[in-house]
Amino acid sequence: MDTNRPTRPALPVLVAYDGSSDAELALRWAADEARASGVGLRVLVVDDLITSPWGVAVAHHGEEVLARAGTALGDEAAGAVLETRVGNVMEELLRAAESASMVVAGSRGHGRTGDLLIGSVSQHLARHAACPVAVVRRTAAADPQRIVVGIDGSANGSAALEYACQRAERTGETVVAIHAWKEHVPSTDVWSGEARAIDSLPHRQVLLAESVAGVRSDHPDVVLEREAVPVAPVRCLADASHNASLVVVGSHGLGFFGGLLLGSVSQGVLARAECPVVVVR
Repeated sequence: MDTNRPTRPALPVLVAYDGSSDAELALRWAADEARASGVGLRVLVVDDLITSPWGVAVAHHGEEVLARAGTALGDEAAGAVLETRVGNVMEELLRAAESASMVVAGSRGHGRTGDLLIGSVSQHLARHAACPVAVVRRTAAADPQRIVVGIDGSANGSAALEYACQRAERTGETVVAIHAWKEHVPSTDVWSGEARAIDSLPHRQVLLAESVAGVRSDHPDVVLEREAVPVAPVRCLADASHNASLVVVGSHGLGFFGGLLLGSVSQGVLARAECPVVVVR
C-alpha cells in the first residue's frame, strides 16, 4: 500500500439557499452537520435566469441573498464557501451536488413570483441528486431525541440505518428502526370467507431483526429500537416523525414484487413528515 499517496479531501455539505425562512433553517442545519462531520460548508445561491416578455434575460439579486447567508452564519461564514450562480436552479444544484457529501435544502422556498412557496426543488433534489439529500423543516416536538429510520430490507434501507447510527453516535439519540407495510389482500378463501394476507408479522419481524443485526455490532453504544408495524409505510413514518428529530429513508426500496424499485415512500415522507428528512442513496 502506498502510504505516501495524498488523501482525497472530504466533500463538503452543500446547502441550497434562497433567503426564505425555510432556507434559514436549512442553512443552520447544514452548518451544524458540516461541523459535526468535520467537513466544509458550501452555500450556493442560484440566480434563476428567466426570459422576460421582451426576450431579455433577467436574473434575480443573488449577491444580495448570498450576503444574507453570510450574515446568518456569523463567524462560521469565514470557513464556508459562499457562491452564487446564474442559470436554471435545478440544473445548477444537481451539478454542484456531484461534488458534495450531502445536499441540504428547505422544504419550501421562494418561487419566481416572490413569496410563492414551492416544494418542487427539494423533491426534485431527493429524486435526482448524486448524494444524500436533507430536507429541513421545524420539528413538531419541542426536544425530540429519536431518529426514525425506514427499513425495508433493501440496500438503500441499510444505508439509511448506517447513516442514522453514525449520527446517533454524535448526538446520543435513540435510533428507532421501523419496518412498515400495507397488507395486500389479493384473494379470499372461498371456504372461510376470510381474506388471505401474503405477509405475516413473524416474517416481517425476522426481516427487521436481520436488517439491524450488523449495525448493532458496528455501533454498540447506540440505543437501537425496532418496530414492525402493519401500516402503510408513508403513513407510519409520517406519524412517527411527530416525535422525532429526524427521519431517514432510502431513495428507493423493495416493492411488493421483489426487486421492483419504488421512490414513492421517500417522496411521500418528504411531503408529510413533521421534522427534517434525510434521503440516503
